[in-house]
Amino acid sequence: MRKFSLADVLIYGYLGLLSLICLFPFYYVGIVSFADPIVLLNTPLYVLPTSVDFGSYRILIADGRIVNSAAVSVFVTVVGTLISLLVIVMAGYSLSKKVMPLRRFFMTMVLLAMFFGGQLIPYFIIIRNLGLINNIWVLILPILVDPFFVIIAKNYFLSVSQSLEESARIDGAHDYRILFQIVIPVSKPMIASIALFRAVAYWNEWWHAMLFINNQRQYPLQMMLREILASINAHLAESPIGALMIESRMPMNPQTVRMAAIMATALPIIIVYPFIQKYFAKGLMLGSVKE
Repeated sequence: MRKFSLADVLIYGYLGLLSLICLFPFYYVGIVSFADPIVLLNTPLYVLPTSVDFGSYRILIADGRIVNSAAVSVFVTVVGTLISLLVIVMAGYSLSKKVMPLRRFFMTMVLLAMFFGGQLIPYFIIIRNLGLINNIWVLILPILVDPFFVIIAKNYFLSVSQSLEESARIDGAHDYRILFQIVIPVSKPMIASIALFRAVAYWNEWWHAMLFINNQRQYPLQMMLREILASINAHLAESPIGALMIESRMPMNPQTVRMAAIMATALPIIIVYPFIQKYFAKGLMLGSVKE
């Protein structure tokens, strides 16, 4: 058996402590969201779960707003990620071809878009002129393409063996067939990595909702979480959540409802991430090959 040296013990101890520090906030939010409100009030330092109560989650479901916002976020995340992947992959594949006309010009435009952005007032005018105010597509289209991931995709495609494409061209395959039937199947690590980042970005989207959406029926989950937390922090008894708690005769402890709302917004990504993370490091490293 391998003997552990003092350096190994220190390294593993440090990594274990770091992991504990990272995981403890998730653990604490989880146990508080399921805690009995009375027990939580009477326990100054609630670290060990001594009670289980689903009242906070029942209140959130009964409120209905967070369920509707979850449907909005699912639509934005799924549709936005799929369209974003299609555009990024096609752009990266095109820029990886040295025979593409004006390739350097378009590459310069991508780099400029990555480092420089427009100011808020021109941005608002463009969104308004496109008719995206109070439109759910304002949560998808403005952040559809990330220049950084276009560069990652382009560098990855440069690392794909050219012999695959040359063989396909000899057999009469055109560019679209080569991309979708040959290049994309061997690019799963890169595509999975970009999909993970884009899905998280769309799932956490709230800024465009705050600026351009006034109808709460179109709020994504993160924006609705902000509204719920703000109403609980300000006047719990006057908020819809507080009214439901009074109607159901639930003890008025806003802490459990806050943590339940946070868990409801974070849990889907936490569940999905382990199934994709195995592609994460490999995809980014392969995409870092330079021309």
